Amino acid sequence: MAVVFESPALVVSTSRVAYWCMEGLRVWRRYPLRLFLLCLAPMVLEALLQLIPLVGVALSKVFPLLLSFGVFQGLVAAEASGVLRWSSPFSTWQHGYRWRALGLALLCGPLVFGVQQGVAAAVYGWPAVDAVLLGHMSAHPELANRLFICLLILPGTPVAIWLALAPMFVMFRGATPWQAMRSSVAVMLRSPGAFATYALIQLLLMAGLLLIPWGMLLLLALLPWMSACWLVIWKDIDKGEGTP
Repeated sequence: MAVVFESPALVVSTSRVAYWCMEGLRVWRRYPLRLFLLCLAPMVLEALLQLIPLVGVALSKVFPLLLSFGVFQGLVAAEASGVLRWSSPFSTWQHGYRWRALGLALLCGPLVFGVQQGVAAAVYGWPAVDAVLLGHMSAHPELANRLFICLLILPGTPVAIWLALAPMFVMFRGATPWQAMRSSVAVMLRSPGAFATYALIQLLLMAGLLLIPWGMLLLLALLPWMSACWLVIWKDIDKGEGTP
C-alpha cells in the first residue's frame, strides 16, 4: 500500500551544499569501484540504445533512467545493510512502485532530452536533429567537436537537477510521477540558494571537463560522486532538519 503523499517543508541553508559534496565523497569511498560500475551501467545501456536511430534514441532516454533509480535504491538499502548489491540497477522491478517509476522515466527522460535537442537545434538547425535524433552523426562531421557536445548536454542539466528528487518521492513517499516532479521542484524552490549553488557547481564541473581532452571519461568518473550526493541531499531533506 502506498504511503500518504506529503511534501517536506524543510528550508535548507546554502551552507549545506559543502556538507552535501563532502558527505557524498565519503559515501562514494565506501564502495568506490562497485558504485562506479553500477553508475556506468545506465550510460552503457544508453550508448547501446542510441545505435538504433529514432526508436533507440527515444528508449535511451527512458530505460537507463530506471537503472539509475535502481542504483539509488541500492544505495539506500546499503545504508542499512552495509552492502551495495550488484543487482541494484534492477531493484526497481522488485517493488510495487515499478510502474510509477516507469511513468516518471517516461516523463523526465524525454523532457530533459527535449531541452537538450531543442537548444542544439536552435543553434545548429536541422543537422543537430539529424545527427542526434536520427543517428546520422557521420553525415555532419562539423558537429564532431567538444563545443557541440557541451551545447547538447549542459542545457538539460538544470532541468535534470530540478527533477532529481522526483524518484525519491516515487520510491519512498508513494507519489505519482506528476506529484513527484512537482514536489522535487517545490523542495528546490523552497531553498533556492542551496540548490542554485549546487547546480552551479555541477554545471561548472561538467563544462570544465567536457571542454578538455578526454574530459568525457573524467566526467564518467564523477558519476558515483554525483549519485552519492543525491543520497545525502535526500537524507537531509527527509529527516526534516538542517543539521547533520
